[in-house]
Amino acid sequence: MSLKKIVTCCFFLFSLFTLCAQQEQKKPDSAVAKVPKRIYVTKAVENLPSPVIDGILDDESWNLVAWQGDFIEWQPDENTPPSHQTQFKIVYDKKNLYVGIRAFDTEPEKIVKRLSRRDGFNGDWIEINFDSYHDLRTGFSFNITAAGVKGDEFISDNGHNWDASWNPIWYAKTNIDEEGWTAEMKIPLSQLRFGKAKEQVWGLQLNRRFFRAEERSLWQRVPQDAPGWVSEMGELHGLLNLEPQKQLEIQPFTVTQLETYPEEEGDPFRDGSDVRLNGGIDAKIGITNDLTLDLTVNPDFGQVEADPAAIALD
Repeated sequence: MSLKKIVTCCFFLFSLFTLCAQQEQKKPDSAVAKVPKRIYVTKAVENLPSPVIDGILDDESWNLVAWQGDFIEWQPDENTPPSHQTQFKIVYDKKNLYVGIRAFDTEPEKIVKRLSRRDGFNGDWIEINFDSYHDLRTGFSFNITAAGVKGDEFISDNGHNWDASWNPIWYAKTNIDEEGWTAEMKIPLSQLRFGKAKEQVWGLQLNRRFFRAEERSLWQRVPQDAPGWVSEMGELHGLLNLEPQKQLEIQPFTVTQLETYPEEEGDPFRDGSDVRLNGGIDAKIGITNDLTLDLTVNPDFGQVEADPAAIALD
């Protein structure tokens, strides 16, 4: 064999070896980038009463679906088992979604319950996110703390923007027991936007904050280097024959304030404490499919800092 043929053969073998090595190096990166989508299948509440929102998961309608859990830690140690697990269920009727949550805690007396304004996100909490258009870009977030404080945000730009000025009307209660804490949510379909398909698939994510360890865990794993949030959500299946709801939600509220001070002898109006009762109504009125009037009558001024506009158009 001539020297020229030997050199050509060696060059060909070297090129083939280099190409194979490059392909092998690409495989792990591709595997890391593609996290399998988890799927939760919900069911409609048809012949049973819908859940009563009291924070106690004893309604018969919860038995229609199975618990789903196996949350994975997101922070501080991504893709490791969390110190405490979380489970959830979702059912629905013609007008509402219902979410039941069990947040396990081996020391329930240490659960951090901190009262705050709406969207305060203090102490232990859990949130659920829906990409109801399934556009992988926008979503709706509902958060409840162990103390029962609600938070809500509109998600856009694939999770790079969270708008806390979005304040839908929805309902939630929590309860602490020997296993940890539980929560029930009732989310009117009128507060969401979704398509017209008879069978729908939504994006779904749940995110728990375990305050004592400053730990965050997720239902659907999201790598720390993921390009966004909404596009990485799991999927909610089983939503059949949903009909867009005319938006007319009215929620009355009351606020009690107690002020204490040194009693002034001889002054019947300065007896050491004053109790003040305030109340009002929050309302959302759908004008068109994309235009909503937010109205507050006699607002709770303790919320003014968080909700600066009494009347706003979205």
